[in-house]
Amino acid sequence: MASGEIKGKYAHYRFGYESGRFSILAGTEKLKDLSMVSQRDPVREAERHLGSFRLKPGMLAVVAGAAHLPLLELLVEQTKSKEGFGGWILLFEADTELYLALKKYRPEIFEHIAAIVPENVGVLSELVEKIDVEHFAGYRIFENKPSLGIAPTFYAHAVADFKRRLASRFSDLFTRLEFEERWVFNALSKLSLMHSMRPVSSLFGLGKGAKALLVSTGPSLHRSLGAIQKNREKYFIACADSAYRVLVRSGITPHLVFSLDSQAHTTKHFALLPQGTKGSYPILVCDAVSNPIAAREWKGESCLSFTAQFIRADFEKQKDERRVSPGCDYLEEENFFEHTAGLIPGDLQSGGSVATSIFDLLRLMDFDSIVFVGQDLAYTYREIHTPGTHHTDEWLSKTTNRLQPLENINERVLRRRHTKREVSLSGRTIVTDYVLSLYRDWFSNAVGAVEKKVLNATCEGLAIEGAPPLQNLDTEEQDINAEILARFLDKDLIRVNSQRIAALRAKILSATDSLDEGTLPFLRYVGRKFAIKAMRVGDTSSPLYEKQKTKQRHFLRKLISKLYLDA
Repeated sequence: MASGEIKGKYAHYRFGYESGRFSILAGTEKLKDLSMVSQRDPVREAERHLGSFRLKPGMLAVVAGAAHLPLLELLVEQTKSKEGFGGWILLFEADTELYLALKKYRPEIFEHIAAIVPENVGVLSELVEKIDVEHFAGYRIFENKPSLGIAPTFYAHAVADFKRRLASRFSDLFTRLEFEERWVFNALSKLSLMHSMRPVSSLFGLGKGAKALLVSTGPSLHRSLGAIQKNREKYFIACADSAYRVLVRSGITPHLVFSLDSQAHTTKHFALLPQGTKGSYPILVCDAVSNPIAAREWKGESCLSFTAQFIRADFEKQKDERRVSPGCDYLEEENFFEHTAGLIPGDLQSGGSVATSIFDLLRLMDFDSIVFVGQDLAYTYREIHTPGTHHTDEWLSKTTNRLQPLENINERVLRRRHTKREVSLSGRTIVTDYVLSLYRDWFSNAVGAVEKKVLNATCEGLAIEGAPPLQNLDTEEQDINAEILARFLDKDLIRVNSQRIAALRAKILSATDSLDEGTLPFLRYVGRKFAIKAMRVGDTSSPLYEKQKTKQRHFLRKLISKLYLDA
């Protein structure tokens, strides 16, 4: 096999086979003819690196450094082994020219490998998204020391980024397993309410000619309330449900309130507060999987939305796969909405927090500009929320005393979280954590993809790339045109197929004993953690399956009572 030579970014490389043995030498400014693999026996060296590791299905091998070609050869052989091995291989290579040269030199090897180089490092997030974490068995990182010595920064950052993203995927899986049963229940429970709601898609594109204010409950929000009050006629005000109480108590009626959380405490955000009036603001936008009690008790205008993710399923064709929350998929499959009317719920993308969903909604509403307020993304003043939320109401009424002030409660919450320090908008050191940093990264990416102007009027907190700071909300512009505000209130309602709802009740009654997931596909989400655990231990007769069946029966009894009570 012919040898090769290439001048890369970090070194001059010479590689090839001599007497059946692969060798690769790198020449740098400091070192000449640095051997990137063992000169004595690179195959044996690769075997020692592998040890007892085998690429079984669900396993991932992460290789740092393409120069160790013998190691890649052994891993590729394992993916095609007659012993039933499988898995896949992820390669990090700092020198793109070297990767391209080796790929051309041995294309039959690299066609089985997913490679990350500096030019396509952004693809890593999409690759990690494609990992089936439910069946994921583990991974192992193989480092080629000479490669790491040439470009240590790239490999350190790339591997750390991979670990962080994979950990986030598992966190998402655990969240789904914890909440998806509730999501399905909430989505189906809203069927009887949907005839009085409008699709959130009816709001899309109506914000032209106006500016929007996105209000979150970061600790610094209380410092902005005066400015919001002074300029409330200048902006379309959209707030998280947790901020609704804070705004109302300051004499500010928002135009839109967004409810995303599926948990019971969501109702506390609205307790003893105005529940809206038909034909006027605020509009309550509820995700299909949010707590149904908030939507049931709301008396004013309301809209329904679906949370959807668009995952890159085909990199070559740039094709995305749409995934909606569990429960919503069933509503669509069973045609509960009369599609001919074009009045089905619209999709919103979310980064995991209410504020990210609101931002995507405001983007789709096509406002001229979007301004953040209270978007600290940090524990400013070592607090977790702005004063005035239901949290502080409960703490002040039940928990605090002279020996247990509010500051101690906040401090205890902070100490349970994995915090870190970053530089704030004011240049001071501020406390944040990994999850809040993920939200900041989501906003940065989302802002970069929006053509409209995005500004950050938050008094303190983390900076958001692409959203320059706005010192104050004061503006000389005129109030929002009454015609623009009227657009959002004059829309048709969702048309729900009542016959389909009746058919669902009949299906549930007939399936309570059989628990047929073919008849009721949403049952696959109920008790799924038991099925996944049984699958991992490989026991088809595991009692864990019976636990899942018990969970499903309880779920159906609870759901049928809810559907009949709301009928």
